[in-house]
Amino acid sequence: MKKIILLVLIIAPFSLNANENAKEKKVAKYVMENIQKDYLNCYSFYKVAAQSFKDAGKDKSIIDSLENSADVSLKYNFDLGEIMGLNPEVMSQMTKDNVNKFIKLAKKNFSLLAKDYGMLCKNLVENPEQRTNFWEEKGIKKFK
Repeated sequence: MKKIILLVLIIAPFSLNANENAKEKKVAKYVMENIQKDYLNCYSFYKVAAQSFKDAGKDKSIIDSLENSADVSLKYNFDLGEIMGLNPEVMSQMTKDNVNKFIKLAKKNFSLLAKDYGMLCKNLVENPEQRTNFWEEKGIKKFK
């Protein structure tokens, strides 16, 4: 009996550690997937916003800023996708599909699109750590 208790006491910390590592991996994957989606959405938002501002004859500096933010978002979208093992052709198609979705949303109600994504995307580009922390907290709750 003492041998069984001793064995349990020795093995238990390792199995708890293994469970903790599995949880951490799930949270990390959850964070990466959601941040990658955020960058995809922000790229789409910035591209649509830049084109809308061009069409409206707005100031070139605003358009350039939107296009720069789109470029940053696209780079991180593809970098994270690559880390996650996504095929570049699949990512390209996902990006095109998402931009087309955002074009439709903008045609229906650009103000609502800007309200839903404007600040989120601005904060993501300027302070990605904040959004990463947001998804990490959600992931920790999800994988308790």
